[in-house]
Amino acid sequence: MKRLLFVVLIVFSQHAFAQEAALQFEQANQFYRGGDYQKAAQLYEQVLKNGYEHFALYYNLGNAYFKLQKIPGAILAYERAKRLVPNDEDIQYNLRLANLRVIDKIEPLPQLFFIQWWNAFLGLFSSSGWALIGIGALWLAVGAGMLFFLLRSVFVQRLAVFGGLLLVIAAALSFISMYQQHRHEQSDRTAIVFAPSVSVKSAPDGQSTDLFVVHEGVKIELLDSVGEWKKIRLADGKVGWMMTESIQVI
Repeated sequence: MKRLLFVVLIVFSQHAFAQEAALQFEQANQFYRGGDYQKAAQLYEQVLKNGYEHFALYYNLGNAYFKLQKIPGAILAYERAKRLVPNDEDIQYNLRLANLRVIDKIEPLPQLFFIQWWNAFLGLFSSSGWALIGIGALWLAVGAGMLFFLLRSVFVQRLAVFGGLLLVIAAALSFISMYQQHRHEQSDRTAIVFAPSVSVKSAPDGQSTDLFVVHEGVKIELLDSVGEWKKIRLADGKVGWMMTESIQVI
């Protein structure tokens, strides 16, 4: 497992409640350093319940749960951290490590190469990161436009037009990526199985046929909902129904 994020500073306001949250975060880190992972996890969870969200909180919480052998909780925390910082190597490494502890080894369905490329491209940055890139590209395009009008050199003007056009295209692509990534971040379409073992049904009914069994830690896609039942799909394409109480949404 990679290191705990002790040095990451969570940017809180000067409000008294925010100062308390920062203090709880540091106390949780101290408990972790001292080997009291249960108290560390409880304090990380308390900060989150108070409304403060940061990838370091989820990352450290995942580490605490991993040490406690609570693999579903660790995977859930790492997935939530990954949603905030998609390309962080420490998060990705620890998530892979936690997934090795999951009983079910599910091989995902192959995707078309251009879909894989697009998903990998979107995952380079969070929605806020794509937004900053788009805004930066627009400002640079404005600068290129100013060069076109201020300078009389034909070469510079052509360069400004060409560069400005590329920057506008880059900005448009960034904002499209921001929108797609924001939808992914805000969606409740994925979850982690928390029950030790769940029989997935053919219909939202306890008396329906058992299709297959999944174990804790498995990541699922949520397709539909009927009462207390969720229609789910595994990475290998298997579809069925399970009770909502067996999962926690990422």
